[in-house]
Amino acid sequence: MPKTGAGQLTPEEKLIVYWESIRYIYELNRTSEIKAGLIMSFYGLVLGVIFEMAANMQTNFQPSIFLIIVVVIYFFFVGRSIYFAFRCFLPQIKTDFDKNMFFFHDIITQYGDIQSFTKKFHNMLGKQDELYSHLGQQIYVNSLIVSQKLMNVNKSVRNLAYSFIPMFVAVVTIVVSVFIL
Repeated sequence: MPKTGAGQLTPEEKLIVYWESIRYIYELNRTSEIKAGLIMSFYGLVLGVIFEMAANMQTNFQPSIFLIIVVVIYFFFVGRSIYFAFRCFLPQIKTDFDKNMFFFHDIITQYGDIQSFTKKFHNMLGKQDELYSHLGQQIYVNSLIVSQKLMNVNKSVRNLAYSFIPMFVAVVTIVVSVFIL
């Protein structure tokens, strides 16, 4: 493809850059949702094991106030982690931006019926500046969504890590209580 000037991109190359940016953001979005799903699966497994063990305990074990506090702290971090993982799946879509032909909500609410949208979309494709503006706005909005999702995943993972401390303390306390005392 010929260059339009020294260091200038052709219109085709510009479109490739825009679409590759959108694809990159889409992949980040998928990654955040996969991570949140893995966290939820991990908790499902861990909590299932914990409840199964608790149901099958056949000892004269008496929990202490210390152990109850540690378990409450553990479930506090678990609850926070699950909350942030769920938030990853429920992003807050903002609709207070200019209408955009690449935003699914605007397509069905701002551009009329299918024929009207198709005609307006075709017209926009002939106007490079308007096309680049719509694509750039969509990159920005998608980036906001992905940024929020990744922030929630990070908070979820952080709380997952924090939950290991009280879980370890609780396990050690139970083992000492049951087997040593």
